[in-house]
Amino acid sequence: MGELALFKVTVGITGFSGYLYTSKLVKTLLIKSIPELSKHFEPVKGPVPKLLHITPLYVFNRETGKVKCIYSYIECKSKNIIKCREEVASARPTRVELNGVYYFYVGVHSSIIDESKIIAGLQEMPKCIDFMGQRTCFELYEIEYQDPHLAASEAASRVLSSNGLKVVFSSPAMLRDPLRPRRRVKTFLPTPINVFATPVYAMLYAKGKYARKNLMGQLLRLHRFFNETYSALGGLRVRWVYYSKKPEPALVGYVNYRIDEEYRDHLSSRISIQDWLREVFAYTMTLGVGAGRAAGFGHVLLKPLHAGSI
Repeated sequence: MGELALFKVTVGITGFSGYLYTSKLVKTLLIKSIPELSKHFEPVKGPVPKLLHITPLYVFNRETGKVKCIYSYIECKSKNIIKCREEVASARPTRVELNGVYYFYVGVHSSIIDESKIIAGLQEMPKCIDFMGQRTCFELYEIEYQDPHLAASEAASRVLSSNGLKVVFSSPAMLRDPLRPRRRVKTFLPTPINVFATPVYAMLYAKGKYARKNLMGQLLRLHRFFNETYSALGGLRVRWVYYSKKPEPALVGYVNYRIDEEYRDHLSSRISIQDWLREVFAYTMTLGVGAGRAAGFGHVLLKPLHAGSI
């Protein structure tokens, strides 16, 4: 195993009904199974990125072939921001009923914990726990190790061949603008800079290469390499999710980028684009994007943008 590891954990879960962002249950299960991880879920002061990422629960529907991310939310129907806030304040979020087989992801950097400890801890996960006043029980089905660098290399090759990238927000994302580092303000514009800022920051930090100029240099390169399509906002929507008592707006859906061919030709004479994208993609796929990654936000899938897509 390398510096990054991504685990897909399949579990049977019974005994919960209510309003929940299901990564809270995942986090509780992980802390009880792997106590060494607990300190990495705690809030940190300053700009140090967390090298840990988890997701909410997912369920696969065999009849439709589709995957659903499980969490309580409200979608605002009004375009007026004042009416939208009133609607969110008065509406009741979707209810979560856990009684079936689900899976979640855990992504880590090797500097925070040995991957073998994650496997060993999950294999000894508790049968039942008291969670939000309910007796919730688990049955481990499978722990699947996924090599992020191998997956990222394949994704980079396919993206370069298709000349485009589709970023799918598999779990709700709360993006941050790296040009406003001192303001904890969310952004809802999925530009390449805003999407890749956090994983690039984590990559440079983990490799001991972080400096503000290095971060901005990498982000500027991504900004020039990927162009948003004119339909960039068409695949996105905002959902108000319930992680704590107060609903928070987050992005779901997808965004499409096309590769700038002129800049690609220029860049290819200076670096190996395949190797560069592989590293950026590996950290993005493993550690997620935006804020709240250790709380289950910002899990993404990176796919080639097929011909005809806009």
